[in-house]
Amino acid sequence: MLSGVAEPTWLANWSLGSRARVDSNTLAQAVYHSGRPARCDTNGNCNASVAAHIREAGVRSVVGVPVIIDGRVWGLAAAGAVDAGPMPADTEARIGGFADLVATAIVAGYRDQLTRQLEGEASRRPMMMDALLHGQILDQWSMWEVANDLRLPSQGPFVVVAATKVPGVREVALPEIESKLRSLDVYSAWRVLPDLQIGIVHVKSDQHLDKILALLSRSTTDRVGVSASFHDLRGTPQALHVAKIALRGRAHNASRVAVFDGSILATAAVSAPDVMVKSVATVLDGFGDLGEEERELLFETFRAWQDSDASVRGTAEKLICHPNTVRYRLRRIEQRTGRSLSRPRDIAELCLAFEVQRRLM
Repeated sequence: MLSGVAEPTWLANWSLGSRARVDSNTLAQAVYHSGRPARCDTNGNCNASVAAHIREAGVRSVVGVPVIIDGRVWGLAAAGAVDAGPMPADTEARIGGFADLVATAIVAGYRDQLTRQLEGEASRRPMMMDALLHGQILDQWSMWEVANDLRLPSQGPFVVVAATKVPGVREVALPEIESKLRSLDVYSAWRVLPDLQIGIVHVKSDQHLDKILALLSRSTTDRVGVSASFHDLRGTPQALHVAKIALRGRAHNASRVAVFDGSILATAAVSAPDVMVKSVATVLDGFGDLGEEERELLFETFRAWQDSDASVRGTAEKLICHPNTVRYRLRRIEQRTGRSLSRPRDIAELCLAFEVQRRLM
C-alpha cells in the first residue's frame, strides 16, 4: 500500500491490484526481515525495480511500517513524499496507526469468513447425517463427500450409537460426547433427535472400542445401544436398526451400554422384527400362564444352558443350583414348547425363539 503525492497519469498506470517483484536491498525487505518500521529518505540509494518505479512518480523519500497479524509480518503500509529531505519524525507512528487498522480489518474479515464457513458446515452436517441414517447415499463418490463433510474417515470400521434422551433431565443424552471421543483420537458425527441421540463412530481397533464403551458408560444416565461394527458407511441404516434394538432390548447385564454382537443368531432374530415376533409366538405361548418371575427363571436357565454348551453341570455352576434342578427346568421347557432338546432342529428353533424374546419382546 502506497500513499503519496504523485502525477495522476502515473497513478493511472500503476493502478490498484498491480504487482511487482520485491527485490533485495529494498524498504519492503528491510521491514519484512526486521518486523520494524524503516525509511528510505533518498530513493536513489534503493536500487530495485519497485524503487525505480516509485522514482518515476517523483517520490523522493518513503517510510514503511509492517502490518502485523498473529505476530508475523503480513504486509507493508508505506507513505512517500515528493519533497526533498527526510519525512517528519512522527510519520512512523501515524502510518503505524493505519497499519493497525488494516490488521484489525483483515483479522475481522478472516473471522467472519471462518464463521460463515463453520455455520455452513454446521447446517450441512444434520442433512448429511440424515442422508446416511436413511440410506440416501448410494454411490461411492457421494459417500466420500458425506464423510468429508462429517469429518469421518471414508472407510470403517464404524459403529452406530443410539442413546435415550431423558425428558426434562438433559438436552442431550451424551453431553459433549464428540469432543470427549476426539480426546481419545476417535472421530465421530452426531445427530440429536427428539427422543434419541445418534452417533456414527469410527473404531480403529478392539482396544479403541473398549475405550469408547467405557466413555459411553461413564457419560450416560440411561440405556445406550451400540451396533456391531461395519466397514461401509452405506451400511449405516441397518446398523442404526440393530443399535436401536440393542438399546430397547432386555439388559443382559448391569451395564447401561448394550452392544449388539453381530452373531448369526442375533442377526437372524432382528432382521425382520415383526415377522420374527409372530413366528416365535407359537413357541412361547406355552409360558403364558406362568407368573413373570417363574417364566424368567425358565428363560434364564435355557440361556445359561445355551451359553454353557448344553452342559447341565456347567449350567448348574453358573446358576448356583443342583444339576437335577437344571434338568427339571429343561424338561418343563420341553413340555411347554413341544420341542425336544435332543433334536438339533428343535434346539435351533428354541435358540432363535429365546433370542427374539430377549431382544424384541
